[in-house]
Parts: sequence; structure tokens; C-alpha cells
Amino acid sequence: MNKLISILFINLFYFSQLLVAADVKTMACDHKVAMSADLLTKVIKHRDSAFNTCLSCNKGDCSMKYWSEENKQNEMICKRLFCTPIKVAKAYEVPGNSPTGKSSFDYMYSISKKGKLTDINILKVEGEFNRKDALNYLKALTKRTRYEPLVNENKKYKITNLKSSLSVNMMWEDD
Repeated sequence: MNKLISILFINLFYFSQLLVAADVKTMACDHKVAMSADLLTKVIKHRDSAFNTCLSCNKGDCSMKYWSEENKQNEMICKRLFCTPIKVAKAYEVPGNSPTGKSSFDYMYSISKKGKLTDINILKVEGEFNRKDALNYLKALTKRTRYEPLVNENKKYKITNLKSSLSVNMMWEDD
């Protein structure tokens, strides 16, 4: 009987986690363009005052808040303050086993407490890449991407509900 109750509890917990994951709203941010040093100074100055306006936090994890169509300007400001990188790689090494051809993929990711792009989760892939190819490509692309770490009242936070998409053309031509 105890074993049956344990199995039921585990299944209930598993399905409740699936429902929570399916209900997660994501914020589209662009991790491919970094802000300037001058803009970073302004961002740091205004982050504390916008923390509660832009973010919803629970313990050490935050998610970006959503804005109605009438308030899209607020959303753009929040994106600039909290999910725009301070550094992106100017060049990167494409994984050697990447397939040739065109591909596009959608994915979710997080910004760690240290300001690194982490927790890449491939949602959809079209074209020549499979999920593993897309993940390896994104890891190579974002290996040196850095964000200003999120600190409020001397506590570090992680931002978890970010999404993006990417299209690549891996056509090689022989000279």
C-alpha cells in the first residue's frame, strides 16, 4: 500500500511540474547584440529602481514581467535593463560536426547569478539541425556572452524565463 501511495505521489508531482512548465510565459530577448559601456553605466544606475517593476522574483529566481500592448515601451526598457548582454563574442568556433544546410530553432534560456547564459532548452528545430546540433551550436555561440549580474539589496538573482530564435545557413562552398 505504501508503495502504491509513493508511486501515485511521484506521478502527481511529475504531472504538476509538467503543467507548471507548460504555463510558463517567456520573454523574447536578443542575446546576440551587446550594449555599449556608456549604456551599461546608465543601466546600472536605473536597475534598482526598476527591479520590482520589471521582475517577479521568488527566492533566487526572477522572471521578466509582461506588458500589455499599450505598455510595450515599458517592456523594451525592462529588456534593456535586465536581458541585454554586456559582451558577446565577435567570433566563435562552429562545432565541427554541424550539419550542412539551413536550419532555424526556438529555445529558452536563463541568465545565471554570475551573468552567464545558461539552461538552454531547445523548443523547436526546423531544417538540417537536430536538437543536439542546435544545442551545441548555441553553446558555441554563447560561450563568451556575458550579462551584468543581477544584484538587488546585496542578493544575486537568476533570470529564468527568456526565449529567442535563430536561423543559420551552414552552406559551405569549395573554392
